[in-house]
Amino acid sequence: MASELSYQFQTSLSNGSLKDTHASNTIQVDQTTAKLVRNVQTIGFAAHEALDLGDVSTPGFCCLINLDGTNYVEVGIDVAAAFHAFVKLKAGEQCLVRLGTTAPYAQADTAAVELFYVIYDD
Repeated sequence: MASELSYQFQTSLSNGSLKDTHASNTIQVDQTTAKLVRNVQTIGFAAHEALDLGDVSTPGFCCLINLDGTNYVEVGIDVAAAFHAFVKLKAGEQCLVRLGTTAPYAQADTAAVELFYVIYDD
């Protein structure tokens, strides 16, 4: 494994007497095809829409950031014209996921949002 992609993450929770922390070591991942798409896409709220994958044919890891200051956005899949969300990003939130679909979609809540994303070809 060439381990071209590496990442690490940390969480910290402090809610009254409930406290928790977690930090990962650096995690290294191989990338078979040297391709990625980096984009800011306006996501509407009336209907779900496909994320533009550019030259990426086999989506792998995906970094998502909701650039909106008020509204949330959901990312998911289309099944028989119905949207099924698997990620919800509130205003300003971000996440890293490995996509399990070659056709990710997104839909905003209440008003259109700007969604920044980087999708690395697997």
